This record gives sequence, C-alpha cells and structure tokens, in this order.
Amino acid sequence: MEKLSLVVILGAYLIGSVPFSQIITKWRTGLKLYEVGEGNVGSRNVWHVVGPQWGVLALLLDCLKGLLVYWAATALVPAASALLAGVAVVLGHQFSIFLRGRGGKGLAPALGVVLVISPLSTLCAVLILGLAFLITRDFNPSVTVAIVAIILLPLLFRQPLWVPAYTLVMALLAALKKRLDHAHDMRVWSSHPWQGGANPGWSPPANQPANPPGASDDPSASNAHPR
Repeated sequence: MEKLSLVVILGAYLIGSVPFSQIITKWRTGLKLYEVGEGNVGSRNVWHVVGPQWGVLALLLDCLKGLLVYWAATALVPAASALLAGVAVVLGHQFSIFLRGRGGKGLAPALGVVLVISPLSTLCAVLILGLAFLITRDFNPSVTVAIVAIILLPLLFRQPLWVPAYTLVMALLAALKKRLDHAHDMRVWSSHPWQGGANPGWSPPANQPANPPGASDDPSASNAHPR
C-alpha cells in the first residue's frame, strides 16, 4: 500500500475519533455522555440528554465526518484505499482515541460515507426511516428497516454488487459495536435513564422500566443527573 494511502487511512481514523456528541454534551451540560442515558456516545443520546436541537447538530457533524473523509479520499487515493478510509472513519467514531477507546455505534459516519457512494438510494433509505417512524412511532424498528433498505436499495438503482456488500460491512460493524457495548450501556441505563419515556437502542430488562416514575417529558431534564 502506498504511503499516501496509509496517511489518508490514519487521518480518516483520527477524524472519525473526534467525539462531537461528547463535545456538545460536555459544553452544554458538563456531563460525560457515556455515563448517562443509554451510555452511547451518539447523537440519539445527545437528543435525549441535552436536547433535540443538539442531537440534530451532533448527527449532522458525525455524518459530515464520514461524507468529507470519503469524498476527500476518493480524490487522493485509489478506490480500494478510499473504501478502507471509509471503514477507518467509522472505526474512529466507534473507538475514539480521545475517549480512551469509547465511542458511538458508527451509524452516522457510515451514513455519510454511503451518501457519497450511492446518494439516491441512501436518501431513499432515509425517507423510509422517516415513514417507518411515522407508522410505528418507535425509533428502534424504524432504524432496522432503514438499515435493511440502505443495504438493498443500491441493487434497485443498478449499483455494482460491491456497494450493498460495503454497506453490509458498515451495518455489521455497528451491530458488533452494539454487542460489545451492551453490558456497559445497561449499567448506565440502570442509573441514569432518559427522561420522557423513550426506549434505548435495546430492550431494558422487564424489571427496569424505560421511563422511571415521575420522569419529565422534557429531554433536557436528563441534565439533572449528577456529574
């Protein structure tokens, strides 16, 4: 592998490691995001812990990490190296050197990467996510439907077979990270769950309600958790 490719892949990992969700949460509340809510350093946790507008900002910034890294890589290195850079930015998000290996699940930067590779099918998958949420009013199954769509829709748009295969790899990385984080996330949720009744990205135990008694419907009420 050429030296430039190695530099780009390493740079992608470092950029992916920038924990925008944690930066926003620390700035707005002083909290460590991986110690509150669902324990995930991601935009959905920001939405419920800090507030919806800050969750949207975190989502956009994390998507931009993937989008800009992959777009720049395609201009600098061969296609195979650019694809590795796309994986590296997701791994950086998942295992941030700035958070001692902690991080999010990687869906937002992966979305940014795939937006560059197959923009039309990816935008359709985002639309399907919105429609699924309107029907189910449940974010978790809606995301599952959208992930399946983002993997399969490139075939309908006559994309090469490597495109759905690559998106499948991204989805498997997110699933693996979710599995690795599960014990930690459950411990955090047992102490500092979201306020307002939303469910985390997994099912809490039967004896552990998603919305504790007396919880507020205000997402920013989670700021009351001790630091």
